[in-house]
Amino acid sequence: MSTTASSSAPDYSSREKQRRRLLMLVAVIVLIAVALGILWWFLRGQYWIETNDAYVTGNITPVDSLSAGTVKQVRVENTEYVHAGQILAALQGSQTRLAMEQAGAHLAATVRQVRQDFARVQALQQSVQAQLAERQKLEMDLNRYQQSLPSGAVSRIRIENTQNEIISAAAQVAEIQAKLRGAQAIVAGTTVSDNPLVRQAAAAFEKADINWQRRLIRAPISGYVAQRSAYPGLKVTAGQHLFSVVPLNDLWVVANIKETAMRHVRPGQAVQLTSYYYGHQVRYHGTVLGLLPGAGSAFSILPPENATGNYIHIVERVPVRIAIPARELVKHPLRPGLSMIAELHWKPGQKHSVLQPLTTTPSQGYESTVYRTELLQSQQRAEVIIRQNS
Repeated sequence: MSTTASSSAPDYSSREKQRRRLLMLVAVIVLIAVALGILWWFLRGQYWIETNDAYVTGNITPVDSLSAGTVKQVRVENTEYVHAGQILAALQGSQTRLAMEQAGAHLAATVRQVRQDFARVQALQQSVQAQLAERQKLEMDLNRYQQSLPSGAVSRIRIENTQNEIISAAAQVAEIQAKLRGAQAIVAGTTVSDNPLVRQAAAAFEKADINWQRRLIRAPISGYVAQRSAYPGLKVTAGQHLFSVVPLNDLWVVANIKETAMRHVRPGQAVQLTSYYYGHQVRYHGTVLGLLPGAGSAFSILPPENATGNYIHIVERVPVRIAIPARELVKHPLRPGLSMIAELHWKPGQKHSVLQPLTTTPSQGYESTVYRTELLQSQQRAEVIIRQNS
């Protein structure tokens, strides 16, 4: 018994020493890890703001019908790439063409009517001259009759009749001059082509012509087709949504950052972006462009009403716009709506004001040139009708 007790005592002592050494090793590792964590926090961690409440955003351009009609043909499908000006669909153009032809006939008739107005002015001017000459002749006859009255060569009745004819001639001159002023009011200071009546009819024709041109629904910009809701036989109204066109070469990220960290956010700061689409092996190097002028709740459909007794404080988030380099988008394309992880790096002492964003519009602005020639073509057609009827 004594031999067994004496042999177990050293074994217990040895295990106790090993346990203490293991605990000390664990404690040292923990202390080193804590020290490294604290060191990392002070040297780097506190200067990074991370959020996974970030999403890719872009210009999703709606393509609506600009006139009413029935869809005759659809030429594109979802996911297809289209160029600016490419025809996406066509409407049945019978009604719009008839309206254009009616407006063209009205323009032609108006031109001819205005030509008649100009001719009427000339005719009235000639009538005024003729009546003035007739009145002058009567006045000269009256003068001769009055000189011949003492000799008895002319009767007094003849003189009275001549005086009445002079009065009647003067009245006729006044009447024609009034008609002349009315006719001149329509054409004075104008030509046939720039007469107000002609321009009014030309504007109505141009409007009808543009409406006829818009039976062809074109892509306003280049991009990928999405949300196609047009199909043959669909009756559409002006303003009805038929397609969406999404350009993937101009995208950005909107990161919603907690208000408690916003004091460190400034335009121009670097941002590392990671997409769930590609995983952590692909990183985008973005730049803060600007801060939206309000928290997300301020732009919601139903803004919160906190003036009640059931108030619960919620940390708000402020949307921050982050640019993505174009070359990185070409190499690794993204789609609007994709989730992102944004890691924003800030430095102490940054003085750039949040009221001076770096956001700019493209060099040529957001513009579609598809509709630029519509009015010009309509005006040229109107001028042809005016020349043919002048």
